[in-house]
Amino acid sequence: MTPDQVALSAVIVAFAAVVQTVTGFGFALMAVPLLSLVIPTETAVVLSASLGLLSSSGQAYTERRHGDRPTIKRMLLGAAVGAPFGLLLLIVTTERQLRIVLVVVIAVFLLINVRNINLRRPSRVVDLVAGAVSGALNTVLSTNGPPLVMALHVRHLTPQVFRGTLTAVLAGSGVITVALFALSGRYERDIVVLFLVSLPGLAAGFALGVRHRHRVSAARFRQLVIALLAATGVVALVGLLVA
Repeated sequence: MTPDQVALSAVIVAFAAVVQTVTGFGFALMAVPLLSLVIPTETAVVLSASLGLLSSSGQAYTERRHGDRPTIKRMLLGAAVGAPFGLLLLIVTTERQLRIVLVVVIAVFLLINVRNINLRRPSRVVDLVAGAVSGALNTVLSTNGPPLVMALHVRHLTPQVFRGTLTAVLAGSGVITVALFALSGRYERDIVVLFLVSLPGLAAGFALGVRHRHRVSAARFRQLVIALLAATGVVALVGLLVA
């Protein structure tokens, strides 16, 4: 691991933390594609999941009064079922295959949201399925946001309820994922070094996002979510083409 790789990784983490704090998700969506241009994808996945747990937990605490508890419980139940399957995929797939999965996940989510589907009422089946897919994606790509965001975004929730519900699920799912990574021996020396070096940037990004997120209106919030996914899809596609 070179000093340049460490420095660039820390900057990417800080940027991803700002995005996470403003939108309630997006840490891994931004971090994994960008980090994978600097460090191996598998290393980026484990690092992003570990730092994302801290970021999501901090935001879940600050937004704890706004979360929809029944939805949170259903999604976490699904995540607990899906996470082990994602770990299996991480073990058996190649780096290029991981990049392809990432691009496909982002593209599917964008397609659904561009169609502007609107589900005003919560669905138990949708919550459970979204949670299960999210849990699998979290261990294979550290990118568990898309299915959760899809299930919540189409309900046209307020930004506060959206962030409160989503970050609680991301934090709970993150605990499961990090535990599986630890049990499977994924925390090698390079990952530990990158994790420690990135902590100041994570804290700075979180503080900056909290300070400015109130300036984002509900309408702009929805536009930001879609624009964020489009940008990360482009980054992921570039990473796939140059790999």
